[in-house]
Amino acid sequence: MVKEMVGGEAFEEFSSSLFRLTRSLRSTSHLWVQLPGGLKRTDITILTVLSDHGDCRPGFIADRLHVGASVVSRQLVSLAGDGLVIRRKDPADGRAELISLSPEGKARLLALRTAYVAALREQFTDWDTAKATEAAALLDEISDHIVLALGGTPATNPHPAHHRASSPSTDSTLGGDDSKDLHG
Repeated sequence: MVKEMVGGEAFEEFSSSLFRLTRSLRSTSHLWVQLPGGLKRTDITILTVLSDHGDCRPGFIADRLHVGASVVSRQLVSLAGDGLVIRRKDPADGRAELISLSPEGKARLLALRTAYVAALREQFTDWDTAKATEAAALLDEISDHIVLALGGTPATNPHPAHHRASSPSTDSTLGGDDSKDLHG
C-alpha cells in the first residue's frame, strides 16, 4: 500500500512549527541555569543517559547523544571532577572504561528533573496527563525521524526512567544486540 503524499502546504506549516519550537527552546535555555544544581544542558543530557541506561561506555553515551566521542570525553572529565560520575575500568575489557552516575550525580539530576517538571506544569496548566503523554509521543516520533535522517538509530525506549522506580536502569530494551553497544 502506498501512502498518499501530503500536500506541500502541510509540510510548510510543519517546518515553520519545528523552527518555532527550536527557537523557543533556545530562547529559554537560560532557565536551565536557574534550576538547582548549576548544571549545564550538556551535563544534564549525559547524566540522563547514565540514569536511564546504567553503567555505559563513553562511546555508547556519544551514540545516544549523536555526538562525537571526544565531545563526551571532555564532558566526562568535568563531570568526574565535580563528583557527579564515576569512571572505572570495564571488568569485561580492562582497556575500556565504564561510566556510572555517582550518588551526588543522582541526587542533583533528580533535583533538577523535579524542578524542571514543576516549572513545565506551571506553564502548561491547561494540559492534562493525556495531552502531555500525547505530546511526548509525538515529539519522540519527530525526534526519531530526524535521527534516522541523520543516519542514527532512534531510541528504542526514549523514557525508560518514567516506567520504573527511581533506581538506576536495568532497561530490558537494551538486551539482545543493543547490549553490545554498552560494551562495544
